[in-house]
Amino acid sequence: MGTQNKSDRSCFRRYLCLIILVVLVVIAAAVAIPLVLIKPWNKSKSSSPEEIPAVLNNNTITPSSDDSAKVNSYTPALNQPFDYANGTVKMRGVNLGGWLVLEPFITPSLFDPYIASGAVDEWTLCTILGPQAAATLLEQHYASWVTEDTFIKLKDLGLNHVRIPIGFWAMGNLTADEPYVADISWKYLLRGIEWARKYGMRVMVELHGAPGSQNGWNHSGRSGQIDWINGTMGPQNALRTLPYLEKMATFFSNPSYAHVNPIMGMLNEPAAYIIGAEKVMAWYKQAFATVRAATGTGEGHGPWAIIHDGFLGLEAWSGFMKGSDRLMLDAHQYIMFDENLMSMNQTAQLKFACQQWGASSTTSTKNFGPTMVGEFSVAVNDCATYLNGVGVGYRWDGTFPGSVAHSANSTCTHENDASTYSTQYKQFLTDFFSAQLDAFEQGAGWFFWNFKTESNPLWSYFDGVDNGWIPQDVNNRPPSYCTRMGLAVNGTN
Repeated sequence: MGTQNKSDRSCFRRYLCLIILVVLVVIAAAVAIPLVLIKPWNKSKSSSPEEIPAVLNNNTITPSSDDSAKVNSYTPALNQPFDYANGTVKMRGVNLGGWLVLEPFITPSLFDPYIASGAVDEWTLCTILGPQAAATLLEQHYASWVTEDTFIKLKDLGLNHVRIPIGFWAMGNLTADEPYVADISWKYLLRGIEWARKYGMRVMVELHGAPGSQNGWNHSGRSGQIDWINGTMGPQNALRTLPYLEKMATFFSNPSYAHVNPIMGMLNEPAAYIIGAEKVMAWYKQAFATVRAATGTGEGHGPWAIIHDGFLGLEAWSGFMKGSDRLMLDAHQYIMFDENLMSMNQTAQLKFACQQWGASSTTSTKNFGPTMVGEFSVAVNDCATYLNGVGVGYRWDGTFPGSVAHSANSTCTHENDASTYSTQYKQFLTDFFSAQLDAFEQGAGWFFWNFKTESNPLWSYFDGVDNGWIPQDVNNRPPSYCTRMGLAVNGTN
């Protein structure tokens, strides 16, 4: 009897263990299955920033092998050639500025809480926050400022390219005194490239900030002194920039990226007018040699290399490195940073865009080769918040150092409020946008700065579309101002 009871208890315990094991398996499956189904990020068109996971550090961005997407009927599919050399198809794009390189004028909300502590650029913001807090803030921004929705909207507007600025810190290898958050933005760049690939858009990745700052402006990462070529560490920083370009060129030469990343910006806006034209030109020769040594030469061996004119004017680059393998020139055409241009009346500004910028693009294409405009906007004043730097002031109202107000009544009070714009002013913005497109398409094409901003509508492509001065489909736009006025844009009048 006692032996039988012991056996029964043993059997009971075995059954109990089996039941518990089954329950645990069911619970584990219930938890695991949803986890398997969760994507690395929410790709729903209606995703809000809160729904997008902030951290990509532990995720691998695997490039798609499908390059068959075609963004629109005017543009070849990604796996078909885009004729940059002859400009038979124009680049029509926007910049994804303020995303992977911060700019106070694009996203003032990131800086406003820290301005009293001295935040004026990404360097000072990261210094104030410290490594951990800076990484947290930046990842939240990276995850929400550009989403899949961004690319859907750009596709629907008829655009075929995006220009994505990055800082050298995206690729790591920082010195001990550089406070930037390293590496993380590179993962978000790759995520953005996959979205571009999905919708058939080509990407120009462009080095926007070099070690030491190539121009001393906040969008280089650090405002103030130029310590690139110039300055105590300038020569060393100029050389230090080259391995970053080598990495970019090598990476985008990979067959996984060659179709979606066919062009690459070697450096944004080096201040050649301060550093010296000869020094910057010599560095570009060295940079180009570095890129081609990494990729090889000839079509299919790495991306096109794009150099900026350094604000010397396109004519200064006539014949520069003639015959080089897939080299393109970039100019940024703005009115508001030149008080003479800003003081013109609207009719004169429109005529200037048609004739002068049109002739410039035409001549440069002839004397240098493929020439693009990597940045422009519809703004003809510099009233955008923090445009000239935090606490610097504005030329328009005379608060910028050394400036004189546009007129006795010039004020920036309503210049950033589209709801106050008159019908006549909106028509001017419509005409100015169309005049610039006509002019810049005398060259290889254009990229509007920027795709959006928090509070400066004249610098936001999306705001321009919403308010009517930018067309819903840039490939099917109405007759331009230049055409209506009979103004030739190819330099013939």
